[in-house]
Amino acid sequence: PFPVAQPKDPQVLIRPAVEGTLRALRAAKAAGVSRVVLTSSTVAVTDTSKSGLQNEADWCDPNAPDTSAYGQSKTLAEQAAWEFAAANGLHLTTINPGFVMGPPLDRHYGSSIGVIARILRGKDPMVPMLDFPVVDVRDVAEMHLRALERPNVTGMRILAVAGNMTMAAMATELKRAYPKRRIATRVAPMVVLRLLALFDPQIKAILPAVGKAHPMSNARAREVLDMRFISPEGALRASAEWLLQKGEV
Repeated sequence: PFPVAQPKDPQVLIRPAVEGTLRALRAAKAAGVSRVVLTSSTVAVTDTSKSGLQNEADWCDPNAPDTSAYGQSKTLAEQAAWEFAAANGLHLTTINPGFVMGPPLDRHYGSSIGVIARILRGKDPMVPMLDFPVVDVRDVAEMHLRALERPNVTGMRILAVAGNMTMAAMATELKRAYPKRRIATRVAPMVVLRLLALFDPQIKAILPAVGKAHPMSNARAREVLDMRFISPEGALRASAEWLLQKGEV
């Protein structure tokens, strides 16, 4: 589960993430599967106490005060997967995507595309200064396939990140692509966000991340999977084109 607004009880996210991951791995082992590629997240890599470029050696601290319930869920689920794999002889690789953009398969899209839709709808007068490591969904899918086909990446975590992009940069890019649409590009001051957070649980949930950046390295993906990523701008535009074509905004 990846809601933008965080639940009052963290276990609402942690339990299905951890138990669901272990259930899938137990089923794989019971079926004689030995090779597993697991979808994790960049939030399981993000160490908020560290500045500068982060890579696969970094881990989120689930007990840190600024770690969200979602961050806890993805970190604990991935850690449980590595422990299970080690104890049961499974050959595991994790793919850790950032903010996933690009064209969805259908209208059952997730929170990341929901953010793009919110920008395109233009109902917010300003945008928060949020910074995301982003990636196109087509690259994420390609990385899963390549990881499955290459036994040399067994035991590796691999970040799926094309680059970082702020929400303000997303809005500016979308305004450039669709100048006739009402799209806010002005960055919201923190005092305004705190006020809005009193009424909007989604804004309240993002407050701890405002103004903070955690750039991620994609060197391993390029080296061991030969990835050449779709640009963040290309992924963003593909998202917007899909939303507009389907009448979602």
